[in-house]
Amino acid sequence: MAESTRKQRTHRHRGKRSSRKPSLKRSLLRYAFLGTLLFGVAVVGYLMYLDRTITKTFEGRRWSVPAVIYAQPLEIFPGANLSLSEVTRELQRLGYQASPNLQAPGTYKRTGARLSVHLRAFRFLERPRASQKIDLSFGSGVISDVHDATGRPVPLIRLDAPTIGSFFPSHGEDRQVLIPEQVPDLLRQSLIAVEDQNFETHLGFDPAGIARALWVNVRAGELQQGGSTLTQQLIKSYFLDNRRTLERKLRELAMAIILELRFSKTDILNAYINEIYLGQDGVRAIHGFGLGSQFYFNKPLPELDTDEIATLIAIIRGPSYYNPFRHPDRTLARRNLVLTKMHASGLIDDDQQHTATNRPLAVVRGARVGGTYYPAFMDLVRNQLGTRYRDQDLTSAGLRIFTTLQPPAQDAVEQALSQTLSDLEAARELAPDLLQGAALITSHQTGEVVALAGGRMAGVDGFNRALNARRPIGSLIKPVVYLTALESGYHLASIIEDAPVTVSQRHATWTPQNFDNEVHGPVPLVRALGDSLNLATVQLGLALGVDTVAARLTALSGQKTENPYPSLLLGAESMTPLEVAGLYGTFASGGFYMPPKAVIAVLDETGTPVSHHPFAPEQKIPAQTAEALNRGLEAVMLYGTGKSSRFARAGVAGKTGTSDDYRDSWFAGFDDAHLGVVWVGADDNAPTGLTGAAGALRVWDNIMTHLSVQPLHHALTDDLKTIEYGSGLLANANCADVVDVPVPRGVALQSKAGCGINLRTITDRLRAWLSKD
Repeated sequence: MAESTRKQRTHRHRGKRSSRKPSLKRSLLRYAFLGTLLFGVAVVGYLMYLDRTITKTFEGRRWSVPAVIYAQPLEIFPGANLSLSEVTRELQRLGYQASPNLQAPGTYKRTGARLSVHLRAFRFLERPRASQKIDLSFGSGVISDVHDATGRPVPLIRLDAPTIGSFFPSHGEDRQVLIPEQVPDLLRQSLIAVEDQNFETHLGFDPAGIARALWVNVRAGELQQGGSTLTQQLIKSYFLDNRRTLERKLRELAMAIILELRFSKTDILNAYINEIYLGQDGVRAIHGFGLGSQFYFNKPLPELDTDEIATLIAIIRGPSYYNPFRHPDRTLARRNLVLTKMHASGLIDDDQQHTATNRPLAVVRGARVGGTYYPAFMDLVRNQLGTRYRDQDLTSAGLRIFTTLQPPAQDAVEQALSQTLSDLEAARELAPDLLQGAALITSHQTGEVVALAGGRMAGVDGFNRALNARRPIGSLIKPVVYLTALESGYHLASIIEDAPVTVSQRHATWTPQNFDNEVHGPVPLVRALGDSLNLATVQLGLALGVDTVAARLTALSGQKTENPYPSLLLGAESMTPLEVAGLYGTFASGGFYMPPKAVIAVLDETGTPVSHHPFAPEQKIPAQTAEALNRGLEAVMLYGTGKSSRFARAGVAGKTGTSDDYRDSWFAGFDDAHLGVVWVGADDNAPTGLTGAAGALRVWDNIMTHLSVQPLHHALTDDLKTIEYGSGLLANANCADVVDVPVPRGVALQSKAGCGINLRTITDRLRAWLSKD
């Protein structure tokens, strides 16, 4: 009985244990199932997220066409003041190649004093121009004759408008977006042959390609092939960083497969051609073969030779490692390997391979031309377009923006600024790179900014001093004081006192001094302006009223005067070089204010104008008063603080400016066509020891050396009087240092004794006597 009971208990105990086992298994299975389900849901969700990200980004970027920015084209016509070398230099800037037969557009041939050019087709602002051939003849530094291929005279024709940049969403990235029809077939086929032989058949990744690359690299003992497909390379460029982790690699594979499933091979390959990173130009990243062709070879992609296409493909593997400027031997070896693969794939024949392999690297060092980048000027373009267009329009709507930039003038500004600052540092034993500067040139009759430099290093993004450096302008303010005087009944021969003056202020007194610490007594207005006499200017400004002068400055500049106190009269007011250009542009244009402009017109992707930026002149100074002021500014150059200029007697006008403790050196000067404004100083506001004449004027001189200086044309009126510059006395042409100034009728001037025979009077009487016959 007892034994039976034990058996029953044992049986029940075993039964309990056996009943627990199925319950535990079911729980484990349930958890495993739930975990797998949750993992699957997470994976599916992540893949859906990747799908949305890829589709949105790729479709948006694939069809986004950034705005392309153009400079002014060079105009060619009989009588143009252009030499054969200057036109040749502009053709080279545009990437034209010397050719003996001119078979293709983008070529030229020089024969003695003649130049034959096969122009590319180009769609200008007004209308498209087909590709055509022209012949130019030169003589005495000008174009003497222009004919087309049939011998017919051509009154006017323009070279292509240079491309100077584009607007793309990612800061620092620049590219020229190409459609499939613009891509040479040799480039497409070569990319596949070199980078991804199974591109047409794989689904985003290529196991066979990975194995083949591994085998080739092991046999060669170096990295000759990569295992990533073109699709994977595109994914890395679009979405991923350069970290080499398993997680990133798996993500890359998943995204590559999704991209292949969503888009066609044609779309993927064209996106790759527009997106792939090909090098660095300072802070500007060179993306895509369109811009890469311009950056490395200074010509459009369709004009590249076989060896040049191979060079670009070689650079893909490592733009830093295969930088043709820094590592030419390394790049040449890689290029020749690419040519070997192109030949093995049947893309080029034996002769083509032999010719291409034996050519040197054809990269153009420092070619800031077809792919030119002018960041300081582009800042101005962005600022002016920002009031009319959204960022999205500028980065994706395919706009074509025609600007006022003239590359030859821009080159002159950049070279003069950089070289002159280096020369000043060497001559004055200043620390290298202590000095900084900004300069701009405008066409003062239109307000067009034809050149602009925001610092001494050309082509470098950074602080734009031309637009953003607000510095005290010193004596550049003085023409405003003298303009106010001319509008208040004074004239250039009026006598004012250059005498000591003390101004009582709330907490202190102000006692200005002349630059030479001398007192000059009674002086004519024209000399006070020309010699930049502080005491005379303050005396005059106080007589006019500081508030009156401040109000006149506000009216001229369109901006509130920040310092309406006596120190304003000597330039204790800060402005940017661009703002100074607006102020002095009003003087130079004869009294008409035209805001400095960088944009001429904007066209949409079909070539239809969407906005035009016409001239908007506003008369702010009466013409006669502006004429009188400009005669005074011309006297600055003849006898005053600008007389050290090499153009002092070339019929130019201008004004020097120096701030307290020689912290800012300024000059603004103009001839009959151009206004130039230059600032020189230190970014930390340290004293430089440079006056306006010793610093900024030297930069201006070197700029104008490269431009054709055109003497100012003054109106000949019957109120002109010849006076002695130093005294204001009525004089004649035989007297030293005389100027012609307008004097109101009825104003009697005291005559200067002596100066010998008045040759002008004798000449006039002789002409009158001869006319009687």
